[in-house]
Amino acid sequence: MKKMQDAEDETEHLQNPDNNPYQDLETAYVAHICLTWEALHCQYTQLSQKISCQPENPARYNHSAQQFQQFQVLLQRFIENEPFELGSRVEIYARTRNMLPKLLQVPIVQGSDQTQMEDESDFVVLASDLIRIIESSILTFHLFLKMDKKKSSGVLNLFGGQNPTATPLQQIQSFLEKKEMKLKELRRKQKGWKKKSWPATHPEVEMLFGLIDIKILSRVLRMERITKEQLLWCEAKMNKLGFLDRKLQRDPLPALFPC
Repeated sequence: MKKMQDAEDETEHLQNPDNNPYQDLETAYVAHICLTWEALHCQYTQLSQKISCQPENPARYNHSAQQFQQFQVLLQRFIENEPFELGSRVEIYARTRNMLPKLLQVPIVQGSDQTQMEDESDFVVLASDLIRIIESSILTFHLFLKMDKKKSSGVLNLFGGQNPTATPLQQIQSFLEKKEMKLKELRRKQKGWKKKSWPATHPEVEMLFGLIDIKILSRVLRMERITKEQLLWCEAKMNKLGFLDRKLQRDPLPALFPC
């Protein structure tokens, strides 16, 4: 019992160090990618539902399409330039945001009727066209997360194997790794799954979203400074991913990251 208390005391100390600029920047970066994913997921889900309910909807989405294309281009540019930049992902992100304030800023899907668009362009972007652009943006965002390479920190260096005195941080990390292994195993069993292409079925889309959830959670747990509220958020978010009869059960309800 004393050892468990000592481990919790040690974790408490690690999670509440003196403030420093890097940790503040890291918190801002992690909060931003969490918000970006919630917004992307929301825009995709709402548009998908609208297409299902109104397949012949004549609304045009030219402006939204341009905005999402810009969102994707900025992400791609960041990914391409990052290997040649100095500093960590967090530092590169901070510098880039100063120059490109729309980086990771998800547009709002807004349609226009025909009378609003007739003088602007002869090219028409319908909801079915826009959803493909959003899908491509989500794949690029997933790549952006995967390129955020894992680096050891003071907290992670304390991780061990099956430790009876594991801290809450270590326990959540261990549970998350197990869920990631199960999800990747399910993905490998899918015939015709192509990592760089949009999944063909709804269950496969859910698996992609689950993998993105896990990437987000893994990045949060690698923060140098993590609060109890953020740790509880990770646990709640992780519990939204479950498995039943060898199928992923994913709760899509949003959960805002506590800064």
